[in-house]
Amino acid sequence: MFKGKKYITFDCYGTLIDWEGGIRKALERLSEKNRFNLDLTNISDKYIQAELEVEAEQYRKYHEVLQLSAKKLLNQMGFDISDKDALEFADSIYNWQPFPETHDVLAELKQKGYKLIILSNIDNEIIKRSIELIGIDFDGVVTAEEVGSYKPAHGHWQEMLKRFNAQKEEVLHVAASYIHDIIPAKEQGFDAIWINRNSEQPTREIKPDLKFKDLRPLPENLF
Repeated sequence: MFKGKKYITFDCYGTLIDWEGGIRKALERLSEKNRFNLDLTNISDKYIQAELEVEAEQYRKYHEVLQLSAKKLLNQMGFDISDKDALEFADSIYNWQPFPETHDVLAELKQKGYKLIILSNIDNEIIKRSIELIGIDFDGVVTAEEVGSYKPAHGHWQEMLKRFNAQKEEVLHVAASYIHDIIPAKEQGFDAIWINRNSEQPTREIKPDLKFKDLRPLPENLF
């Protein structure tokens, strides 16, 4: 289906790294430490909304976004945390783990000759640690810190095209977030695969070219 592709761009957190698991565990630790009776039902969706609101205010480094988003979410739920607790929450990202299939799928794609590039709403320092955990030599990384904006803004894709002198037709975008990645990728005319780990439903008429539960079917669907 995807002939002529040279570049595969990936979102990182939620796609390659278990973002939701990392957020949930960090919130659970805060809850236990402070003896909060925290309702964890749909906590990831609630956190995403808080984070989107923080990111919409102005550009901040993602480490600060994590701190402010945790404070905002818990305040909305009737709890207050200290600056130290917010920092501890943000620092947890350095230990968020890759999904079980991430390394092997990426290694197979590298072997097939594709250039693998991360487009991430992240800081330069944090992504270095995550790449170490993934254990793959990526051909490029475009961060929010470099472009000064967060997806779903289009800056990451435009920087990637410029940096690699690439054409849209040569690029396939792979991501778990419908809002942050699939919608803006399709708006710009990129082919996109949705890694829909939680069986979500699209909130708009924009649809991905393909949809998988995880990364494993990816290599066999590229030619």
